[in-house]
Amino acid sequence: MIKNILFLLIILINEPFAISLRSKIIYSDLDLSNTSGNFDIFTIDFKAIDIPENTFWCLLQWQFDLTNLKKKYTDVQGGTAYGGFQTTKNGKKALISLGEITYKENGEEKKIIPTRLFPKGESANENEDGNYVTEFELESNVWYRFVFRTWKDHSLGETFVGEWIQNLSTQEWTLLAYFNTHLTDSFITGKLRQFQEDFNEEFLGQERSFQIKNIYAYDRKSRKWISLNKSTLSYDPPSLQYDTIGTHEFGYSKNYFYGSAGLPVENQKIYDESNPEYIEGNITQSPAPLFEEPAFKSLNAVLTQKTISINWEIDPKSCPCYEYGIYIYRYSKTEYEFVYNYVTSRPDVTSYSYSEPPFSGYYLTTLECKGISNFVYSDSVYKKI
Repeated sequence: MIKNILFLLIILINEPFAISLRSKIIYSDLDLSNTSGNFDIFTIDFKAIDIPENTFWCLLQWQFDLTNLKKKYTDVQGGTAYGGFQTTKNGKKALISLGEITYKENGEEKKIIPTRLFPKGESANENEDGNYVTEFELESNVWYRFVFRTWKDHSLGETFVGEWIQNLSTQEWTLLAYFNTHLTDSFITGKLRQFQEDFNEEFLGQERSFQIKNIYAYDRKSRKWISLNKSTLSYDPPSLQYDTIGTHEFGYSKNYFYGSAGLPVENQKIYDESNPEYIEGNITQSPAPLFEEPAFKSLNAVLTQKTISINWEIDPKSCPCYEYGIYIYRYSKTEYEFVYNYVTSRPDVTSYSYSEPPFSGYYLTTLECKGISNFVYSDSVYKKI
């Protein structure tokens, strides 16, 4: 403690004009050279080791593709996004943030702001517009799987985006949030960067550290999973608007990348000169990610002469779904006759009712779900009215 205090005093004496002093930022820039650069899905496993307050772990920083918008309007700007974990004085959080998009139509500047569709009802401060931050029990030395996915909404034809998190120690999934971007035919693009940041304006000499592995993206052109097992790890350049100090360690093991920062050093200049500015490395991982198939915890149908209702629950330890298709058939003598179908691209929907009376006889109601990893699963209920 005394050593840390003396170190901070030295820094304050030697840096009298510094706006603020923070721990170094650690970056991971994935090698996308074997991809089209356009993706529907991104997944990554993450583990925090040292988790002091005022830390942000960005598990994906990306850019929405704005090609369609640029065909119609001029001066199209924005569309950046990110998601991950953060620790604050008010607790540990999970978040997703989608930046606004600006463009000009006949010389008039206009905006597109993503609309959060789930969860509903929150409106305080950072949960407005394209942002969502909520409490999350982030535990040290526990692996978490993040999935970011874009898809076309069946009814609106606009691009939706969602973020899911799985605690790999319990296998349980959480749908953090999903949004309507109000874009068409958009998807994930950009550098696909990760980083660890100290967002406090006072250097406290606390270490923060992480590991990442099992990094994949689903390529829109090849329609295949791409293993992103190569990355360049680095720390923040001196050109940032604030000064950063302390240790900056990063590298890779057989099957994960790692980074840490924040411990005090006696001579920053000597330390920086004796440690690399960046490291290029690759890790061992399977050609495609390993996901469970979607599975229903429950599936029920209630039939009356006026209504056919179906409700369901996805097993929280199976792969979550982002789209559901409901197909209703009536059994007529020796075959099933198609009656009706309905598709919803809303991951939080768990029930549907169809009313076109009168109903009579035997009915087969089939529910098909599309998993966020592209698995398709279905099950049926056969009942008589």
